[in-house]
Amino acid sequence: MTQIAAIVDQLLAARRGGPLLQPTEDLPGFDAVYAIQSGVMAGLGRVRGWKVGRWDAGSPLIFAPIRADLMRPAPDTRQPAECRLRGAELELGFRIDAPLPSPGAHDFLPALAACVTPMTVFEIVDSRLAEPRTASKLWQLADFQLNAGLVYAEPLTTPWQPDDFARPQVQLTADGVDVCAGPAMLNTNTPFGMLADLVRTCGDHCGGVQPGQIVTTGSFTGLRFFAKGAQLTGRIANLPPVSASFAA
Repeated sequence: MTQIAAIVDQLLAARRGGPLLQPTEDLPGFDAVYAIQSGVMAGLGRVRGWKVGRWDAGSPLIFAPIRADLMRPAPDTRQPAECRLRGAELELGFRIDAPLPSPGAHDFLPALAACVTPMTVFEIVDSRLAEPRTASKLWQLADFQLNAGLVYAEPLTTPWQPDDFARPQVQLTADGVDVCAGPAMLNTNTPFGMLADLVRTCGDHCGGVQPGQIVTTGSFTGLRFFAKGAQLTGRIANLPPVSASFAA
């Protein structure tokens, strides 16, 4: 059994209630990371979403698939067995409504905008690593960049432009108290720009980006952790709000 196959087995076992993985050495690079993602996803079922981002403005694009059964419409309650860390990030998602244009097309960006619809989402954050906050960035990415699903609001029903959400007003509340409120901005690119970069880069990894999926494009509020029983509401500009909770 290769090292990658062994890691895949350990991560799958952790998702099924087995021991959390404790890395003893770092991964050699992105090829190993994405091979691990592919192997784990093959054992989990259907891909229904993607998360995309960069560690900082000068870093390569990173991305990870999101399994279908962990993506649910708002309002949604996550159980302790689904999310031991109870992390959440308020983000802008794009629902893929039609086959995507070729990245090489001269009208790629406007054609892409015509294929997608914005929506407010909570990315739910958890890990199959024993010490995710001290694990290397490559290990976090191999573990789907700590993704544990999405909770998504109703999509926008009014006209929009790709630059509309470059620096939107956002609000995240927990139990009715503001956790974050004010203008927000990704630390690397606009949300639509991140979507475009994913379509250009992802290729056929884990089946590629497909109609019916939702792509979430990076945190507007930073990663926050919440107490058991917390009731969350997230708002982005004029989009319908999203709500989620963590079971007590």
